[in-house]
Amino acid sequence: MAQDGKSRVRLNQEQLDRVCERHVRFTEGRPNGARANLPFFDLSGLSLAGRDLTGAHLSGAILRDANLMGTILDHADLYGADLRGADLSGARLFRTDLRGANVRGATLDGAAMVEVDLRDGSMVSRNSDGELKVVGFDPGPADMASARLTNADMARAKLSGSFARSADFTNTKLSGARLDRTDLRGANFSGADLRGADLNGSDLRGARLEGAQVDAEGLEQAIRTDDDARAASQAPPPPPPPAPEEEEPAAAEMPALPADQLDSMLKQHMIWLGTSGKQGNQLDLSGLNLEGADLSGKILTLAKGSGVRLRHARLHGAQLQAAQFDGADFRSADLRSADLRGVKLDRAILIDCQLDGANLGLLLVSAGAKVMRASLVRARLAGASLLRTNLKGSDLTLADLTGCDRSTAVLDDAILEGTRLGQA
Repeated sequence: MAQDGKSRVRLNQEQLDRVCERHVRFTEGRPNGARANLPFFDLSGLSLAGRDLTGAHLSGAILRDANLMGTILDHADLYGADLRGADLSGARLFRTDLRGANVRGATLDGAAMVEVDLRDGSMVSRNSDGELKVVGFDPGPADMASARLTNADMARAKLSGSFARSADFTNTKLSGARLDRTDLRGANFSGADLRGADLNGSDLRGARLEGAQVDAEGLEQAIRTDDDARAASQAPPPPPPPAPEEEEPAAAEMPALPADQLDSMLKQHMIWLGTSGKQGNQLDLSGLNLEGADLSGKILTLAKGSGVRLRHARLHGAQLQAAQFDGADFRSADLRSADLRGVKLDRAILIDCQLDGANLGLLLVSAGAKVMRASLVRARLAGASLLRTNLKGSDLTLADLTGCDRSTAVLDDAILEGTRLGQA
């Protein structure tokens, strides 16, 4: 594939806008949609501000000085992309593939970059056919030198082997991030959260750590002085990295549900509840893509939703008593003050979810003759907010609560067998 500057396809703003509009239609399952597929295109200086490019293919694209403020790039492929000088303030890059990308001098102030992948570009995963993701394209280490990554959420981000000299991480959340073998000389971590971060072999010479939250054990594994650097250079090479994780299906590949159809299903569910199942239809959202949906205050009691995607969904004050949402994806969803008594959330993903004031306590049915526990067996709640959350009597067997704020959560009589609690 030709990659030199002369052979790149250049789009103007009007053409790019049309591509973005077709991409939205594609993600929503509407007619005449098409995934944004712009590998190695020249999009420098253009605006993608506020666009939803979830799952877009932008590998090797030139986005120098582009306006990406507030752009949604969740699960997008930006492998080896050139983002020098681009403005990604407030952008959303959940699990975005930025391996080998060049973000030198870019602005990512306030960006949500949870689990973003900024590792060395040579760490290439393979697709379902076992072929390299981008054949013949090896951009090398990701370059974040002098990038402004202030006030960003980079929890569990992957930066292994990347280059981030003089990058500004002021007040950024990097808890659980993989920073091993990363060149961080002169970087600013003032006020940053580095708890649980892997700093093994990272070069922190000259880095600022005033007010940073960092584990002493992690710092001991980092390079802090010239003597440390000399010792590291004489040490045997590290073992090869583990095999890349299996990619999840992109949101665009899941069936989407139009808003009017969802409203109709909710009305039928209300009739079903009001007539004890004699009329209407039970709500079944299993396997659907409802990312970002607004279900605030909705009644989802006894609903089914196995494997439903509800990332970033708004469920503030929703009623989900005895609902079955095993294996559902609630990442970064808003479930504040929701009624989740007796809910089934086995193997559900609630990473970075807001559960403040939510009720996951016991549900009394049949005039108290039967008690239902909220079940969160093997659920993943890493980084979730549990302020004033009622988990009394819930089943948290083998659940992951690492990094959760449990200071005011109620865990009386909860089943905590094999639960990963981490630090409160």
